[in-house]
Amino acid sequence: MKIINSKEIKKNLLERITNSKKSKKLLIISQGKNLSVLQYKKAIMKRCGEFEIEYIDKNFEDDKNHIDIIEYCKNLKNVDGFIILQPLSINTDLTYLRKNMPFCDLDGFRYDSLGKIMDKNFENLPQTARSIIKFIEYMDIDLKGKDIIIANSTNVIGKPLSMYLNFKKATVTLFNSKSINQKYKIKNADIFISAIGKANYYNLDYFRNGQILIDAGTSFMDGKMYGDIDYKSIEDLDVKVVTCRNGVGSITTLSLIERLLYSANI
Repeated sequence: MKIINSKEIKKNLLERITNSKKSKKLLIISQGKNLSVLQYKKAIMKRCGEFEIEYIDKNFEDDKNHIDIIEYCKNLKNVDGFIILQPLSINTDLTYLRKNMPFCDLDGFRYDSLGKIMDKNFENLPQTARSIIKFIEYMDIDLKGKDIIIANSTNVIGKPLSMYLNFKKATVTLFNSKSINQKYKIKNADIFISAIGKANYYNLDYFRNGQILIDAGTSFMDGKMYGDIDYKSIEDLDVKVVTCRNGVGSITTLSLIERLLYSANI
């Protein structure tokens, strides 16, 4: 097993962020107390502090909804971009938010952003999908004709990422909770990308030599973060692995800051 680290990608992102002379403000919206959300938000705020980027951290209580969120946003000024950290409360209508959120969309949330992705404009890709692509580009993978499986079919990762990979002429399969023959299909794929949030779910039984594995899943047990892939079980395989902690997750916040600073909304 060869682990692909993020040092070079981080270096390039840090250079772009440091070289930007723009001063921008980020709006971070969340709801409730989901542990993964809190962890991600903490990482975003830490990065904002490092680069002296102004931000608004707004967490809504579970009894609030989409109307409250939009009304709050209407009273804000000089916001250059937003990110909504999911999941939100069951009281909150995502459809309403996708239609009505103001400000520059940094995470492929609004319907106009999703529409652009469908039309092969990938400027507004969600940040996790963008970070996965950065690793694929870093590994210099020729995607033409590659069989790729993505274990995630959400608007946040699977669907937008599949549109990009298909544009690059890969053959893409999206898994959902009802997908059958998963072991057979994953073992026969060239590239496997996982983001299901189940600790160590995929073990040696799913993989073979020669594959590229990208783990974008995160979950927590006893306060410790785990990825979807059981790395220990595959350490003797001839595979390239992008792990959750030192891979995709380590550059997502930097990718967000880069997008904020270089967005068209000046």
